Amino acid sequence: MERTNIPYLSLNPDIEAAIRADRAAGRAHPHRFDDANVVRRERNPHDDATLTRPAFARDIEKILNVPAYNRYADKTQVFSFVENDDICRRGLHVQLVSRVARGIGSLLGLNCELIEAIALGHDVGHTPFGHAGERYLSACYHARTGRYFNHNVHSVRVLDQLYRRNVSLQTLDGVLCHNGEFAQQVLRMGDTADFAALD
Repeated sequence: MERTNIPYLSLNPDIEAAIRADRAAGRAHPHRFDDANVVRRERNPHDDATLTRPAFARDIEKILNVPAYNRYADKTQVFSFVENDDICRRGLHVQLVSRVARGIGSLLGLNCELIEAIALGHDVGHTPFGHAGERYLSACYHARTGRYFNHNVHSVRVLDQLYRRNVSLQTLDGVLCHNGEFAQQVLRMGDTADFAALD
């Protein structure tokens, strides 16, 4: 079977040629975020980017070492393993999101370490029972406080306030916005330039 006949296994030849030409010429994507522009809540020399540990590689390591991330290990996405041990665990889901996001980001010439940090942190504040659990918790919370619970907001709270890992503004903003196109039904460039705007 010829692979080019399957649309998802190949790119439009013109797009592929353009990507190859950009790479050969050393051109970067105009929206690629440069590590030199990273913004952190606290200035700490330990967080400075180096050749061996770029800015967002540090965020990846911080997220991997947050207890909430380690709790992914045996959590299912929604279902129990009692009758089906092939159901995806949340940890695998996060790894798959990271893999797919990095693949797309690499193709587009974006900062793949920033993408990986966002992908690894995107669900650390998720409730049990997936989005159904989130809706139930949000309804209960709203009935008592007039406010809503959103897992993406709580994920930022986990990384920025509960565990205080000095994760970059760019990673936290990506975690916050990771379901924006689903919730808002629109995809647009954000403009979160500082922690005041994030907060």
